[in-house]
Amino acid sequence: MKLLIEQGRVIDPASGRDEVADIAIAAGRIVAIGKAPGSFTPDRRLNAAGCIVAPGLIDLCARLGEPGNEHARMLESEVGAAIAGGVTSLVCPPDTDPVLDEPGLVEMLKMRAERLHRSEEHTSELQSRSDLVW
Repeated sequence: MKLLIEQGRVIDPASGRDEVADIAIAAGRIVAIGKAPGSFTPDRRLNAAGCIVAPGLIDLCARLGEPGNEHARMLESEVGAAIAGGVTSLVCPPDTDPVLDEPGLVEMLKMRAERLHRSEEHTSELQSRSDLVW
């Protein structure tokens, strides 16, 4: 699918870009920022005038409530809220109850997050045990 995001304020801190521009996307990859190539014919156009278009944000301290606090919030709702706010990656600290410090708990949370297919999720490094970071 080819998508043309038109007239959005493109902000990319990595490149220093802050301008109103079009973004051409083909097969899930950005092929042009600014003017789309002459051969680019979009399947869909999105008018982003008045909107900010930026790389996905990373939440370095996501409080997902799992494991142990499922009655207050669930992975699905927390990930959905993050995505609605432009967050595409989550880092989960190990301060849950039970503590997220066992490979089995980490794998369970990772598996559930992957089933959502909506964002990337990572645990923070736990006591210098890189085998628990994903």
